[in-house]
Amino acid sequence: MIDCHISFPNPLTHLLHIELKFDVSNQSSVDFILPSWRPGRYELAPFVENIQKFKPMDENGQPLLWEKTRPNIWTVESGDSKEITISYQYYANKMDAGNSVLDDRQIYINFINCILYTKTHSKIPINLSIDIPQEYLVSCSLEQTAVGSFQANDYLQLVDSPLLASSDLKILKYAVEDYNFSIAILGACPFPDEKIIEVFKRFTESQIATMGGFPTQQYDFIVQSLDYIHYHGVEHQNSTILVLGPNDEAHKDAYYEKLMGVASHELFHTWNVTRIRPKEMSPYQFDKETMTKTGFVTEGFTTYYGDLFLKQSGVFNQPEYFKELNTLFDRHFENYGRLESTLIQSSQNLWVDGYKNLFPSKKVSIYVKGALCALILDLTIRKNTNNDASLIDVVKKLYEKHTYQQGGYTQQQVYEILQHIGGAGIKPLLHTLFETTDSLDDHLKEVLKTVGCELKPKVHANELTSKIGIKWQGNKITEIAPGSHTEEYLSVGDEILALNSVQFKDEEISIYNQNKFKIKRGARTFDIIVPTTASAYYNSYKIEVQKNASQEQLKNLSLWLGNI
Repeated sequence: MIDCHISFPNPLTHLLHIELKFDVSNQSSVDFILPSWRPGRYELAPFVENIQKFKPMDENGQPLLWEKTRPNIWTVESGDSKEITISYQYYANKMDAGNSVLDDRQIYINFINCILYTKTHSKIPINLSIDIPQEYLVSCSLEQTAVGSFQANDYLQLVDSPLLASSDLKILKYAVEDYNFSIAILGACPFPDEKIIEVFKRFTESQIATMGGFPTQQYDFIVQSLDYIHYHGVEHQNSTILVLGPNDEAHKDAYYEKLMGVASHELFHTWNVTRIRPKEMSPYQFDKETMTKTGFVTEGFTTYYGDLFLKQSGVFNQPEYFKELNTLFDRHFENYGRLESTLIQSSQNLWVDGYKNLFPSKKVSIYVKGALCALILDLTIRKNTNNDASLIDVVKKLYEKHTYQQGGYTQQQVYEILQHIGGAGIKPLLHTLFETTDSLDDHLKEVLKTVGCELKPKVHANELTSKIGIKWQGNKITEIAPGSHTEEYLSVGDEILALNSVQFKDEEISIYNQNKFKIKRGARTFDIIVPTTASAYYNSYKIEVQKNASQEQLKNLSLWLGNI
């Protein structure tokens, strides 16, 4: 048994005081490792920068020699010691769904941020004690034996079980079939409890009915509801953290869309990635990067079904669901990185530059393009099988054969299941979608036609972006359309002081055949004329139901969207 104790002498310092006890008999030295990444975020994470006052001692309280052998590894010389106690502090003051926050209102811990492990002890049970005030309510999927006392079967279960505790925590409950669910909310919520329970229950019922059951008896939604802009969620086997805002009345509609979207997405992860998992991550290796080619499954399929279940359950109506699709179209077709990297390359390159919006854009989103490819595959399979099968049957087969406990799946195994369910003729489509940078336009148009829908071209709403080919933040240019004529005149980083002799403001932009920019570039300020051309940049599409759709097409539409 490993003992782990977490205390908080002064929550206002945001410091978690952590003490770990390990049995180390017959080990001359021990490597204590802090994870360098976390599941759900496929990039290296700087958790180690928050560690301070590292101190190892033997069973007699005597200090032990140690050195840092890698940025996230402390090697301790244990000598003849039978037990090592490691004490250190962790600075917990970053609010998102994958980090930790300690303050005078809450104890919010993602244990993967801050708990050290050794490869020798990773499968040993952990006795966790936390100094949680008596008046605090707690949401955590670990077994709780008393206030602040928890049991984890091993390290993997511990770091897959985030905790939120606060006297201000509100916990709502509902059940679907024999499965129990809770929604723990910290912060104001612009909707009554009854509404939240109703809509959560609807999409939960839809997912469970479609998948034929649920992987765990108890599941917890843990919601950080903020008064500022945020949107993030992280999946776990038996719970999820959702962080979003602003939560005021003025942003009520946007809050609802974000809450539903992230909650449904993360719930579907209960099957896809927390259990159905790539071979490279079965099991997780936290001490190093773990590249995979199949982000189109882990996040693409999940993004697609997270939204589709909202429509099929009636939480979203058809216009609301189409709005989500239109957002995906905008994010994909306005991204010139779609011309540079395939979906598989982009999945691997998350470990190179993470989730940053860099210029020039060189990759696509495994979430966005992955979801659009999932849409194409779903409607293709439906067409090929006369609606007898769909992409969800692929997910079910993956769940049957390729959970992490069964060794996970490879790219080839995913392809084989897709071909088995969707027909051998689907093989060239898989190559095109995942292994080339070919445009998705024609494929989307073709499959949407089968459900009586069409893609309508959409010009970017901002004329300066559409005609000149630039994007900006504040008044600094952040992006220029690759291959555009504007590359001959302007540069990323240029500060636009005036446009056509008017001080530059977003709401007062007028475009002419010849446009005079006053630019600050470094220390220089000068004027430059940029013409408009017949070209248009950052165009996208929007989905509409065809006015002359046949009864057969409308029937397919209804079967796809589950119209109720």
